[in-house]
Amino acid sequence: MEKIIKELHGHSGSKVYLKEIDGVYCVEKIGNISRNVERMSALYKMGYHVPKIYLTMNDNLLMEYIHGLDMENYLIHNNINYLYSFINQTIDDFSNDYEMKDYTETYFNKLSWLDKSKDMPFTKHDLIARLPKVLPKSTYHGDFTLENILHTNVGFVMIDPVTIEYDSYVFDIAKLRQDLVCKWFLRNNNTRLDVKLQVINSELEEDYPLACSNEMLILMLLRVLKHCEKDDFNYQFLMKEIERLWK
Repeated sequence: MEKIIKELHGHSGSKVYLKEIDGVYCVEKIGNISRNVERMSALYKMGYHVPKIYLTMNDNLLMEYIHGLDMENYLIHNNINYLYSFINQTIDDFSNDYEMKDYTETYFNKLSWLDKSKDMPFTKHDLIARLPKVLPKSTYHGDFTLENILHTNVGFVMIDPVTIEYDSYVFDIAKLRQDLVCKWFLRNNNTRLDVKLQVINSELEEDYPLACSNEMLILMLLRVLKHCEKDDFNYQFLMKEIERLWK
């Protein structure tokens, strides 16, 4: 017996459903799954808490459903200590094994679409000039946001890892600041978590200063902006943040 419970929404362009199959809840992703499968498999084999993969077929991925508390509700009811300990330990683990890599070519390739954009307060070359070029290539999540962390009865679990060209824990930290500094994960509501988010961000700035520049954060915001329609709320939200951060 198989039934769809509800459709889940994200920014990958894929269809994602919560399903019940023979009494077991699972998540099915349809389309653009190869990057998730690679990264999820790699992290799972290394012992990180990520969803188990049950089945891949054609362009369909069936995986474990993680029942847990999202970070908005977790932070409303808890202090930041346990969460920051998890973040810090995860980044430390990711950075244990690395090799230095020059990301200049990656920047130019990934930001080529900016050549046609007339909305930005900078050019592609302006932004790249301010970005750090040689960084540690390491284990990484690929989309390390608060939206992709759940608190469960076994602790924190990371969901939706993705294989990307920004293959460094440094970019994971920059991606996390998308939520800490810009509050992207709270964009559709009025939850006030400013103080807690500021404390976590201050800890990251102290521990990992290389990852915490405005330019690195803008780079991560552009990853999302590229897939937004110009007349929607998300696009306007991101553009406002990009203009604020660019000085």
